[in-house]
Amino acid sequence: MTDFPCTQCGQCCRHISSILSYSNFPIVIQDLVNRFPYEVNEDGSCSMLTEDGTCSVYENRPIMCNINLMGQLLNQSQPDWYRQQADVCNKLITDAGLSSDYLVKL
Repeated sequence: MTDFPCTQCGQCCRHISSILSYSNFPIVIQDLVNRFPYEVNEDGSCSMLTEDGTCSVYENRPIMCNINLMGQLLNQSQPDWYRQQADVCNKLITDAGLSSDYLVKL
């Protein structure tokens, strides 16, 4: 299994409140969302996001923050799951006006 080619833009972590408020997850995922262990900052970002845009608990991040494990949990094929996630990532990157260097390329 190859890892998702994350570009470490930090946009998913900057928008964690949107993810946590999404209500159409399958029950098993909603349970993970409900048990998200970290505070959400007033701006909607995860409190574990560092100033340089990286995750301070990356090696021990929650399952819902691990694209590889989430795809397995949802029983998704890796290519399809990665394509879906890349689309979401690239929209967040584009909407934030970040450099195209951050776009996820599969």
